[in-house]
Amino acid sequence: MNLMAPTTRRLQVLKAGVLTAAVMWLTSPSHLADPLIAEDSALRKFMLKRYARVEVQLLALFYWLLNLPFMSNRWMRKAMYYGLAKFMAERAIASKVMTLAEMEEFIESLPAESEIAVGPCRCRLATRACDHPLETDIVIMTGTPIWLDLFPKDYRVIGKDEAKDIVRKGYEIGLVPMLDRHMYFGGTTNYFVICNCCGCSCLPIIGYRIFKHDGYHYIPSEYRSVTDTGLCKGDGACVEACAFIERVVIAGKSRVLDCQGCGQCVRVCPHGAASMVRR
Repeated sequence: MNLMAPTTRRLQVLKAGVLTAAVMWLTSPSHLADPLIAEDSALRKFMLKRYARVEVQLLALFYWLLNLPFMSNRWMRKAMYYGLAKFMAERAIASKVMTLAEMEEFIESLPAESEIAVGPCRCRLATRACDHPLETDIVIMTGTPIWLDLFPKDYRVIGKDEAKDIVRKGYEIGLVPMLDRHMYFGGTTNYFVICNCCGCSCLPIIGYRIFKHDGYHYIPSEYRSVTDTGLCKGDGACVEACAFIERVVIAGKSRVLDCQGCGQCVRVCPHGAASMVRR
């Protein structure tokens, strides 16, 4: 008879209970951890700097993992999602998709005393999977001093007008504007970077396409696209433009699936059949 078995089971239950309580505490709208993850928290800035040091290497690792054959296995995919991707996407580095107009308005609203800098896209550096423009990584708020300090040769200070111009030019070639937050709990802002993403290299977009049926999601966007079937000719321009693969043509008409809110389909539709509406 194993006399230690009941004790072992009790310890396992206790550990599970403590872990559950800790997760509930950290994710509640108002909790004692707020000062630790707030915008000006020294601990949060320390964690962000540690992340910045290894960001490209981590992204390269994730890209390699997501392209392994075992990712086609449903259970292995779920294990990867719940073991890593879910926390990374929903808490550690949480993204919000925006339209061009929204991102331009956000950039204009940044505090005048807050520096902005631009450098090479970390995903494209990590994956080398496409030839889209590299200088599209716009660090803001607490992200700016960290990336300038760690990578002074790669990042340069710019003004709001140049930042908006970079986003605008990226948008015109199909890149998706995303606003990223660090340690996203209970609605915290903690903005640190504006990304201009593509479907071939962007890890958040690749992750979305792989894990969306498992629950992977961004911070909800303000807008979604709709189709005027009377104007739609079903030529598929919107399907090709959607980095999230959320547009299809059925029976000669474009249909919107789970729109993420970038508006690229509106930009490319030659018939004016696509438009954006508030959620």
